[in-house]
Amino acid sequence: MKKRSFLFRLVVLVAAMMCALGVAAAEAYACYTPSNTTLTFYYDTERSSRSGTTYDLNTGYNYPDWYTDGTNFNVTEVVFDPSFAGARPTSTIYWFFALFNLQSIAGLEYLNTSEVTDMAWMFFYCANLTSLDLSHFNTSKVNSMYNMLGYCQSLTSLDLSNFNTSQVISMSSMFDHCANLQIIYVGDGWSTAEVSISTNMFLDCTNLVGGQGTAYDANHIDKEYARIDGGPSNPGYFTAKNAGLRGDVNGDGSVNISDVTALIDYLLTNNALGISLSGADCNQDSSVNISDVTALIDYLLSGTW
Repeated sequence: MKKRSFLFRLVVLVAAMMCALGVAAAEAYACYTPSNTTLTFYYDTERSSRSGTTYDLNTGYNYPDWYTDGTNFNVTEVVFDPSFAGARPTSTIYWFFALFNLQSIAGLEYLNTSEVTDMAWMFFYCANLTSLDLSHFNTSKVNSMYNMLGYCQSLTSLDLSNFNTSQVISMSSMFDHCANLQIIYVGDGWSTAEVSISTNMFLDCTNLVGGQGTAYDANHIDKEYARIDGGPSNPGYFTAKNAGLRGDVNGDGSVNISDVTALIDYLLTNNALGISLSGADCNQDSSVNISDVTALIDYLLSGTW
């Protein structure tokens, strides 16, 4: 208690000294630049000198102003400046809501989500976003992922391997209408133990396949299959990150020419029965396509990945 009290007094003293010296406190904000249609997130003292339109981050269950003024229709790129690593937002609700023309997000590693409790609607309807790296997200305090990734229709894979969902209550429509989504990687932190709301979690995820070949089933679109695929005895829609042997497409414990045949058959038929999708991701880019065939053949010829 004494140490904590001392640290608190020290923080107060430093803040008072900064105020007395006229040192401005850093603030978290976003800035839209029309010339390159980019929305950039900053945490610094330079807001007044930024060209473009600056916005406060939204609070509560309110939409951000870059949505309410219609800027969301124009944004094609989102950037997190390195300075934003110092920010500690407690909510990211609606941040990228209906950014229909968004094509890329850079610097997500500078978004520290350790204090975030609400990620509802965060990426909803980012219909033209083709890739999204969420592998570093800290979700240990998040209680809502409602519609977090709904209608992200161009995504083919997601890496949620670092997600800790032990506090999450709502996952309703989390992946709703992600029609091209094929693979979702999760890790040991994934849990639906506290989830009480999961309606339409996987609605219309028609191309989604679990790591052991469990295909999308319209009769199972809530949290029931929101787990790592264990095959016919324990079906799920997720794939364990780094599970299985790289290149072991048919899951027989070895990598050889039969895996090339199995991979080509899968790409031609889209039938994942008996296919290890984690093993089939030979070039480890979180998707399975013809480039994995090339990587697998190269490996068999050279003996190295």
